[in-house]
Amino acid sequence: MHVSPAETSFPLNGGGLASTITPAKISSDGDRQTPSANTTLSPARNWTTSDAKVAVQWARTDALKRRPLGELAKELGRTEEAVKEFLRRTLPREQWPWRRKPRWASREMERIQQGLNQNGRSRAAVRKHRWRERKTDRDMDRQPLTVAQVAQDIGRSRTTVQRLLKEGILRRFKGGIAESSFETFLREHPERIPYAKLPPAQREWLVLNGFPDQCLAVKAPSVHGLLE
Repeated sequence: MHVSPAETSFPLNGGGLASTITPAKISSDGDRQTPSANTTLSPARNWTTSDAKVAVQWARTDALKRRPLGELAKELGRTEEAVKEFLRRTLPREQWPWRRKPRWASREMERIQQGLNQNGRSRAAVRKHRWRERKTDRDMDRQPLTVAQVAQDIGRSRTTVQRLLKEGILRRFKGGIAESSFETFLREHPERIPYAKLPPAQREWLVLNGFPDQCLAVKAPSVHGLLE
């Protein structure tokens, strides 16, 4: 699509879906003409100066007089999210023309569970925040393993463990070794471990963490056994 230099002087990318439609033009009587309906959506299209002015003017219009966002997006030939993303990058946060929920307070979830939803959180927002809390808890529980720990566990040297990291068999995590990659290593590369030379207690521990020893009948402890 060929546009004049004046129309490309606003280099911000609108994000999301954009179209290859002819840029909006100004008619002889000064009215803005919207793009034709038969458009083909394509990846990102740069914002023109005229489009940017329309979007910013819309954002700065009084809320009671401002037309719906969907109507503006249709005129510009963009998605609503693309218009919002452009305004987020163009205007200060306090000038964003949509209502922003306050940040989650420390005990807000607890109050919501008691029926006190003072900030009017939607069900989707509550589910998302709960998922984030659980993910944070899981990340805190999962601590990285050190090279020395892994070397001792598999009965090899630290140099061998460093070699496994370079080969991509073990994966780094927070300055150490990811526990999940260590478990995968036990299952998929048992030949790299001198299993027969290890003490029985150490072999049993490896089996509990995924090492495939068919001869050693090791069962994971039951919940009842862990509570006793």
